[in-house]
Parts: sequence; structure tokens; C-alpha cells
Amino acid sequence: MVYSASTYVATKYDKVDWFFFFQQVKFTAVGLTALFIGAKVNVRHYRRFVKVMLIGTSILMILQLITPLGPVIGGTKRWFHLGPISFQTSDAARCLVVIYLAHVLSKEPELLLRLDKRMLKVLGVVAVPMLLTLLQPDFTGALMIAVTAGLVMFLGGLKWRYITGFVAVGASATLLMIMRIPYQRERLFGFLQRIADLGVTGDNYQTFQSLLSFGRGGLFGVGLGQGKQKMLFLPEPHTDFIFAIIAEELGLIRTVGILALFLILALRAFRSLRRQPDRFSFLLGSGLIGSIIIFAIVNMYVATGLLPVTGLPLPFISSGGTNLVISLWSVGVLWNISRYAGDW
Repeated sequence: MVYSASTYVATKYDKVDWFFFFQQVKFTAVGLTALFIGAKVNVRHYRRFVKVMLIGTSILMILQLITPLGPVIGGTKRWFHLGPISFQTSDAARCLVVIYLAHVLSKEPELLLRLDKRMLKVLGVVAVPMLLTLLQPDFTGALMIAVTAGLVMFLGGLKWRYITGFVAVGASATLLMIMRIPYQRERLFGFLQRIADLGVTGDNYQTFQSLLSFGRGGLFGVGLGQGKQKMLFLPEPHTDFIFAIIAEELGLIRTVGILALFLILALRAFRSLRRQPDRFSFLLGSGLIGSIIIFAIVNMYVATGLLPVTGLPLPFISSGGTNLVISLWSVGVLWNISRYAGDW
């Protein structure tokens, strides 16, 4: 699907038509190595180095903002480049936040019972990569760090009154940030205009083209490689909107099949984690699988017009290296954890 969806985009950038396909093959090779590492390395080793890795990642994110190591792409500095190494730092930060929270909440289960200095210290540590991600600016990436952290804290025993308060503060801050960031404000207004049936505008153009893909595909699709929306009508057809290209070329039945595969992955993972006697492993695995499922749901919701346009990929499928490598590493860790529960 990456090859089918990216041929016209590659031509636009004066590349051969299989350019993104070949890139994805290389990313997959790295990702399978990451999966092997996740499956073999004892998860307790992550606890020993998580603080150092968090500090190191925060330093990289600062360097990314103030040096050429973070080149400007599309008006943002979301990527860290050092020779052949290139990755999106917010994805790495999100995983480290999950490891950090799992470590702290397993060591001090009572930490979330009251809003005191210890809880504020933990929230402060989580806030650092979030703020650095906002400065890139990557509003969606920062929001995903917050949502994933909230999921781990909820499973770690955070009281409902604190959850309600954090959600209220977070929702208010999110709306304020959206109104202050021009491109996010335009996306929200475009979404609201479409809901109000005010016609197609520049702000909801992507959503309109995505929905056309679903309409053209019907039940069985127009055929692999035969789609028209990828012919530069639908922006980012090989990344953010690859689900729409799948719908057009392979049809509704296959898109439902993809949804079913994510559901099976989630059910199998949570079934295994529910039987996990180790609190750290439970919280770590829940945060990682929760992150994958949240990404998948948001991507599918955006493609079907149920959410404003964001820049989140579809895990395992969209073109791109960082998310693929981290997703495969996460599955390796889940596989590793599940062995102790005697499942899978």
C-alpha cells in the first residue's frame, strides 16, 4: 500500500516511483531488529536507565530547536538529524514517558492517591518533553504524550476527582493552544464547517478528498493501484491518509479487516497484561499498546471525517520510519512481557 499510495508523490519530488517503498523496506528492517531487541531484553533494564534516557532525549530536543540538527520541514522542527540517523523525537519521548511512569508508579503505588509534591514532581517530569514538543511546534505529538501518560496514570490508580480536574484543565489548555496556533485553528474551523455543511473550503479540503476515496471504493474497491485520489488530489496519501487510499483501492471490507486486526492485537495484549503479576510490566505494556491503538483510532477517525485533521500515522502501515520502528519495538516488549503471563 505504501508503494501504491506514494508513486505520484515520489514523482512530484523528482524521485523514482518506488522511492518511498524502498525507504519503507529499510525502515522495516530496522523495525524488525527493534522488535527482536524488545522481545529479548529484560524489561527491568529499562527501569535502570529511564531517567538518563529522558534527560538525554530532552537535551536532544533542545538541540533540535536551536541548532541545524533539527532542520525546518513544513515550518516545524520535529526531526533530529545526525549523519545517517534521523528520527522524530516526540515519538521517542512518548515511549520514555511511559517507561518512567511505569517505573515510578510501580515503585510507589500510593503516589497518585494525593496531590502533593511527589505527584507534582512526576507531572513536572512528564511536562518537560510535552513542552519541548509544543515548541517544535508539534501540537498533536504533545497531545499524544499527554493522553498516553494519562492512560498509564489512570491504570496506575489515579483518583477520579484528579482525573476530572486534569481533563478539564487539559481540555481548556488544548482549546487555548488550538486558537493560538494558526494551522491548528484552521483545521478546527474546517472541521466545524464540514459538520455544519457549509461546503468545501481550503480548511476541510483534505477531509473532503478522503471521504471521496471511501465513496469511490465501495465494498470491494477499484483495485490495487487503480485509485485516483493519490494522484495529488489527497495530500499525504502515503502517510496520514493511507487508510483512505486502502478504502478506495481495496474497499470497505478490507478496511474493516484492518480495524479487526487492531482490535485483535488490543484484546490479546490486554488479556495477557491482565494476568501479569508484575505492576511495572503491566503499566509499561498497557502504555505501549494503548499508544498504538490511540494512534490507529485517531488516524482512522481523521480519514473518515470524525476528527479534525492531524498528523498522526496509521501504525505499521503508513510510510515513515520512527513510528514503525517504535511500534514494532512495542510489540516486541509486549511479546516479552506476555511470556511471564504464560499467554500468546
